[in-house]
Amino acid sequence: MTFPKHPKIPERGQAIMLVAIALVGLIAIIGLMIDGGMYLIEYSRLKRSVDAAAISAALQFREGYTIVELEDIAVEFIQLNQVDAYDLLIETCDTNGDLCTNPARKLVRVTATRKIDFGFLPVIGIRDATITADAVGEAASVDAILVIDASASMAYEGGGDPNRGDDPADDPSVCNPAKSCQPFEQIKTVAANFVDHLYFPFDRVGVVTFDRDPHKTQPLTASKTAALSRISNLNVYQPPACNTAHGPCLNYDVSGNYLGLECPLYRSTGDPSSCTSSNIGGGFAVAGNMFADPPMRDESLWVVILLAGGPANATTRDMPHFPYGYCPLSTWVTPFCRGADVSAATRHDSGDIDYDADDFARDMADFVADPVNGQGAVIFTIGLGELVQNTPVGDPEAGEKLLKYAAEEAGGTHANHGVYYYAPTPAQLDEIFRSIAENIATRLSQ
Repeated sequence: MTFPKHPKIPERGQAIMLVAIALVGLIAIIGLMIDGGMYLIEYSRLKRSVDAAAISAALQFREGYTIVELEDIAVEFIQLNQVDAYDLLIETCDTNGDLCTNPARKLVRVTATRKIDFGFLPVIGIRDATITADAVGEAASVDAILVIDASASMAYEGGGDPNRGDDPADDPSVCNPAKSCQPFEQIKTVAANFVDHLYFPFDRVGVVTFDRDPHKTQPLTASKTAALSRISNLNVYQPPACNTAHGPCLNYDVSGNYLGLECPLYRSTGDPSSCTSSNIGGGFAVAGNMFADPPMRDESLWVVILLAGGPANATTRDMPHFPYGYCPLSTWVTPFCRGADVSAATRHDSGDIDYDADDFARDMADFVADPVNGQGAVIFTIGLGELVQNTPVGDPEAGEKLLKYAAEEAGGTHANHGVYYYAPTPAQLDEIFRSIAENIATRLSQ
């Protein structure tokens, strides 16, 4: 039996179709590799741009900022990275409650979108893609403590000898009520201007004054009103009249004319510790400990700004043998309670018999600045007036050497150091405090 033969069906067309399908698949795979790689590269570029924009915008996050200002700086940094982004969104706590924290933090979120066109994926109908990236930048919220010299010398520019204070206008009992103690009143004005540069409630400020003793005048507060009120009410150190005092006292002649400060105990015993009036170390110690007061903000930038009108010559009164502060016998001759030579080579340990006020001040500056064994704060120091660079007795530069050490060396090589400034007169203080405010404002949170 024979069967009819069927004609062969041509297979060449099927092969072409299979090749075509395979080619499309190959192009799709190549497209995924190339265009997918391009997607990742472009997203990375956008992300880096947004990160830089967020950081830059955060640095503008301060008192009086506007969203437009933040947008302008963000756009500038995105353009610097040559990224063609659109739908740029800038958010802060004022515009997005998700960025509001307690305690307040200076957070800025930048979100940007851009479109990328593909080269191979359009073969399978995917022509482009939209990518979006965001980043949160943070500028340091600041806990700043102003440490201000309020010793009697801060009233010596009232009318008499600027290094003595023997004019009636220099009498603290007269110029304190009248708000006329100079240069102290000028210092208060500049300190208040500095507070105006802070951004409440994100920043906080505290105030310490020192004379023979340190005083926590204003604990850290997020209230500008409270800080300004406290600064306005600061007074120069005002001891009692000499007829009732053993330590420093206000001395008057029989006619009631002001003669300056007197130290009856020194006159009778030879111990000068009751006469000294500049406890710089105590000011540092109180300021450093204030950072630990609740609520403590570990994430904020801790800053101490100390202004002094001369060298250190007093310590805290916690030494049992020296009720007015530690004053070694070797310093019972001028310069009182401070060695005649102030340098690293002459620094003494706390157990040394010659441990003096300058040693104490350096130790307390180390405590404030040391990030491992201390508080890790940034110290800025300001020396005001002639006595800082030209002390009449002992090392003439004792004051400046101490203040330079505190700002630029204290705490060791790992400390976050600040800057020392010298102001011959109060006229330079406003610019100095403005410079410090700018320095603080451009530090990012760690």
